[in-house]
Order: sequence, then structure tokens, then C-alpha cells
Amino acid sequence: MLSQAEIDALLSGALEIESREGEGGVNLAELMGEPSSSHSSQPAKESVDGKKIQSYNFWSPDRFSKEQMRAVELMHEDLAERLANSLPSFFRTSLRPRLVHSEQGRFHDFIKDLPPSTLFHMITLSPLPGQMVVTMSPNLSYIILEQRLGGKVEGKWKDRTLTDIDQALLRGMVEHTLNDIKAAWGKVVSIEPSLEDSTVNQHWVQMLMGNDRVMLLTFELAIQYVTGTMDFFIPFGMLKPIAGVLNPTVWITGRKEKQVDPNARSTLLDSVAHVQMPLVVYLGSAEITLRELSQLKVGDVIQLDTPLKENLAVEVAKRKLFKGRVGKSGKFIAIQVVSGSNSAQQHNQEV
Repeated sequence: MLSQAEIDALLSGALEIESREGEGGVNLAELMGEPSSSHSSQPAKESVDGKKIQSYNFWSPDRFSKEQMRAVELMHEDLAERLANSLPSFFRTSLRPRLVHSEQGRFHDFIKDLPPSTLFHMITLSPLPGQMVVTMSPNLSYIILEQRLGGKVEGKWKDRTLTDIDQALLRGMVEHTLNDIKAAWGKVVSIEPSLEDSTVNQHWVQMLMGNDRVMLLTFELAIQYVTGTMDFFIPFGMLKPIAGVLNPTVWITGRKEKQVDPNARSTLLDSVAHVQMPLVVYLGSAEITLRELSQLKVGDVIQLDTPLKENLAVEVAKRKLFKGRVGKSGKFIAIQVVSGSNSAQQHNQEV
């Protein structure tokens, strides 16, 4: 059993494992890939018996590949471009957001250093599960409020508690971005963003998000002489359903959707309107022996398996599309279409 001093030494990486005579000692910190206090210049990767050992944090494992994270970054770089076009009209001043940072980690680690006056916006992206959180740095929030209320933007601000009117104005700015969020994500998945709640209660947000692992995306916004940040916290639980399509190629090529062009459909129908197609009506069927077949003569009657009042199948180009009833048209035997079959409805949808 280890003593408390040995446990402390083990955690600090200063404990050496005893070895056989003639062999050097092995430092546990080196085995775990972490430099000890006496070997701080060595790299994190070590080679033991020809095997490379790299440290792994089981508390915060990387659950998505670099390609998947790059796809999320590309979506939000596109969002930055869209906001650069839509926000200037909202603020009535020049503004150009840009994505400057992305990182993975635990939500509580990111928000523990945020100031108490931070306003948290909870946004759902239906049908994706969970909520993502959007925050703005206090200096940016107060400059936005001055701009919205007609004040002069001088780059000076005083940290204070946000009033209900302040929160409503900032909510309006976030709601203005929802259409841009929908369009930016639309190349990967179809979503309906909605602002569910805005609150300054950090403990409530912490309880709601729990200890979830999130991806942090930081945007830099410059309004005249003031520069601030806007952070997006996207939980991995929200990204998990679309993990299969999170790659840069899908984002660049765009999500393929089946779209119907009414003009193209009308032109196609006009071009094929004069094409002749065979139409066959099956009156029924019967089974006879070869002897009966050889003895058939003019005037003989063959009984079919179709009841007299049953509708008959109408086949067009070898596809059963309609049901019809036998009758007469002038001097000719005719078929009256009484209903369309399921295959006919499917055929119309395909056309």
C-alpha cells in the first residue's frame, strides 16, 4: 500500500519504479507521456521497448475527427459572411464578423471565467436534440445597446446589470441572426432555429447544459472603434445525429435535395405529349388442357376467371396504371376508366 507521500509523488510524476541491477529507473510521468519536473524538456511522446506512448485524457476525449470539426468551422465561416451582409442594416453601421477561434472542451470549463453580467441565449435547432448557447462579451453588448438606443459609440462602457429592456434589445439582435444560421447549416442539414430563452442566470444555464462536452466557436465583431466577441457553444449531442455528413466535402458540394421545377415539368410533358404508347386491357384468363385446346372450333365459348361486374386492369406500356369497365362506344367495344391504381399515382409523382 502506498503512503500519502508516495501518492503525491506519483501524481506529480516524481516517483521512480525500482528496476533490476544495471538498469536505469523508469519515471511514471515519462510512461504516461507527461514531462516530470526533472525532465520538463522531454516531449510528450516517449518510446518504451520500441512502442510509442502518447498521453490520453479520458475525462475529455476527442469524440469527433478533425474533418468533422472542420466541417463545423466551414459552416460558421459561411455564417460570418452572411452576418457581414445582414447585421449592418440591423445596426445601421459597418460591421464585419469573422471566425477567429474554435476549441473542444467541457461547457463548465468555458463559462467559469465569464463575467456575471453575461447574457446567455439558448437556441434550438429543430429537429436536432439539445440547445446551443450564444453569448457576447460585455463590451460588445453595451456598445450594441448604445447603438440601438441612438447613443454615441465612443468605446467606453461600464459593467452593470442588464435591465429587462437591455435583454430584450439583445434578444432582438440574436433573433435577427436565426435566418442566417438556418442558411449556413442548410448545406449540411435542414433545421429550424428558434430562440428559446435568454437569461443572465449562469447557474441555471450550468444546470441545463450539465457537464456536456461542447465545441466553442468564437466570432470577432468590430463596431466602429470597439472590438468584441460572440461565442457559440454547440454540444456534441446536437452534432451526433449528423456526424455522418460532417465533412468538408459535403459542405462544399452542398446537401442534395430533390426539387421540382414546374416549368421544366411542363416543358417535358409538352415534348412527350404526342408519343404513341400501347394500351392493353386484360379481360381475364383461363386454364385449359392441351386436348381441349386441340378440339377448339369456331363458336366455342371459353369461360374466363373474371366476374362480370369486376373492373379490369388497364396496362399502359406494360405498367398497370388504371382500372376500367367494359362497355360500347358506337359500334365499338370500349373500356371506361373508373379509377387509377397505386402504381399510377406513384408514376405521376415521379413525373
